Amino acid sequence: MNFASAFLVLSFLAAKPVLAGDSGLAQWGTDPALRNAVWAASVRDARTGEMLESFQADKGLIPASSIKVLVTAAALSVLGEDHRFHTRFYRTGEIAQNGTLKGDLVIEGGGDPSLGSTLMTGTPTLSDVLGAWSRAVREAGIRRVEGAVLADNRLFEGMPSPGSWAWEDLGNYYAAPADALSLNDNLYALVFAPGKSVGEEAALLRTEPEVPGLRFKNLMRTGDKDSGDKGVVYCVPDQEEAALTGTLPVGVPEFSIKGAVPWPALFAARSLKARLKSDGIAVVQGAALVSDESARSSADKGLLLETLSPPLKDIVRVTNKKSVNLYAEMLARALALKAGKKGSAQEGVAAVMEFLRSARVDISGLRLADACGLSRIDAVPAQAFTSLLSYMARQPSFAAFRDSLATPGVDEATGKARSFGQGGLEGRLWFKAGFVTGARGYCGYLQTRKGRLLSFAFLANNLSAPRADVEAFLKKRLISLAEKY
Repeated sequence: MNFASAFLVLSFLAAKPVLAGDSGLAQWGTDPALRNAVWAASVRDARTGEMLESFQADKGLIPASSIKVLVTAAALSVLGEDHRFHTRFYRTGEIAQNGTLKGDLVIEGGGDPSLGSTLMTGTPTLSDVLGAWSRAVREAGIRRVEGAVLADNRLFEGMPSPGSWAWEDLGNYYAAPADALSLNDNLYALVFAPGKSVGEEAALLRTEPEVPGLRFKNLMRTGDKDSGDKGVVYCVPDQEEAALTGTLPVGVPEFSIKGAVPWPALFAARSLKARLKSDGIAVVQGAALVSDESARSSADKGLLLETLSPPLKDIVRVTNKKSVNLYAEMLARALALKAGKKGSAQEGVAAVMEFLRSARVDISGLRLADACGLSRIDAVPAQAFTSLLSYMARQPSFAAFRDSLATPGVDEATGKARSFGQGGLEGRLWFKAGFVTGARGYCGYLQTRKGRLLSFAFLANNLSAPRADVEAFLKKRLISLAEKY
């Protein structure tokens, strides 16, 4: 190499930016858990926002469900931790002396993700909600409805599922469509009787609850003993038939999997009609969605019941601890409505991005295709996570936000967070994990031995190591950071 060439090389090396702690974190890549992986990490002082250590922290990587911290932070900051969603149930038309309603019953969705939820403790169940609506009808003196049970879900616009979601995900519970009128987490269980030997048909026995109008093409087979749930539900929003494929384990009398209701608002209307029938109240014209043509004027409405959701902080807690995709998608749409926009998936994502800008988060390299992390084209730099986490550490809603994250050894999320416990992280780690095939994301807060609060993010794509190996690797590194700072 001649002098000129050597000078150019030295000049390039001198000009190359070196991130804080770059060489230290780079050693993480020698661990077998990260073999074949593209990964990034970022560590900040959560109180000051100072970057302490980073490696490739400006590279956008698939974050999976860790993306939910962006959405829930925005919801708490913009809507407020005590915000509640309203669902209105009303009648149109007059009630005759004989108890006949000369009109319709209308359920007006207000974007409440928790209505009739199976995931939130202490809240009314699906049966409770339907029972309350039925009682409200009877208490109003209605014994017969000449019209229909209508579901008004017009608060949200556009497609209920982001266009980048995989076809094989859409019919399954974790891809439940976001609807302004959502009920029972927009899911149902399919109960099968596996065959007596491998390869036999697994017979579909029933659904819980019943989903009126949904048909099934059952291709489910019986798999090996202890093979677990390898079933897939293929069904897109508004579709009337679901195809059931895959295998369920031999050797059990019944085995259930979960599917996504393809038309949540219509499910609510049909379920209420069935409940009214069982309670002796006839509905002449069935169940349907409200259209602009069928909507009546406000002067023609009589409120029967208004249902309020739990406070937003409780919904956020479930969103993060149980990683509920539906809740994250609906919260993003609520943010769009708050900003005066349409409640579509695209406007929801745009509202989250606007919040990040207002929080002075560097969004270069950040791409959001959905609000929950199910999309494989989401990309978030590790430094964006730690910047947002540090911002939230200085906000009034910090306690509600932090406590919504999984904490080993402390709360009901211990089942998912158990691999990070029993090693000095109990009570000092709050984190959100995410997983899609080949990618994992972790971000949150770490209280060090010296009392310092850190924000951290670790993202890895193209992983080939088992989940247990990746989590054991990360646990060791978090313990080291807790000792170091």
